[in-house]
Amino acid sequence: MNRRSAEDTRRIITDAALTVFSKSGFEGANMRMIAAEAGISVGALYLYHRNKEELCATVFKGLFKEFKREIDEKVLGLSDPVEQIRAYIGTYMEMAKTHREFIYTFNRERGFTFGVEWKQGFFAELRALVDSIIRRGVEQGVFSEVGKGEATKVLMSVLRGYVVSIVIDPENLFSADACTDILLNGLVKRYGPEERANGLQ
Repeated sequence: MNRRSAEDTRRIITDAALTVFSKSGFEGANMRMIAAEAGISVGALYLYHRNKEELCATVFKGLFKEFKREIDEKVLGLSDPVEQIRAYIGTYMEMAKTHREFIYTFNRERGFTFGVEWKQGFFAELRALVDSIIRRGVEQGVFSEVGKGEATKVLMSVLRGYVVSIVIDPENLFSADACTDILLNGLVKRYGPEERANGLQ
């Protein structure tokens, strides 16, 4: 088997595993089901992955790479920090919605602590990206000066909360536009001098 076909087979296996895990959950899935979905023998599947746990970790890491690729395409090409934040939030939430069934079934069974070390590495990359966008926005006078890293922590915590809501409260998910507007503009209504004098008396 040449290098190209091996890479194609790995991709097919990962896609098949994502489909099976999304439909059957981690506990309900097995290597035979994944092999059947991929159109290969069980023996061939074991040539690439030793067990279901290893394959599941590969699926997660593949999703993280896909997410990072989407972020790079949608965010890094923009020059306006406001539009970069808007694109980041929209891309994050769209990816979560795209893989909603996998997130729901997997975290319901395995919890959010599975693979915590490589998840932390992934979020560290995202945190550095958001930090750089906000820092540049502050330097340009677009964003208000906030405590070091605090705005990034708030933004990322809100989006992680969105992922949790997919699992425990899917009927009350907020929109990307609402999230962006509230994070960028806040809840307090801004008054001009005359409005403040007339409206707050």
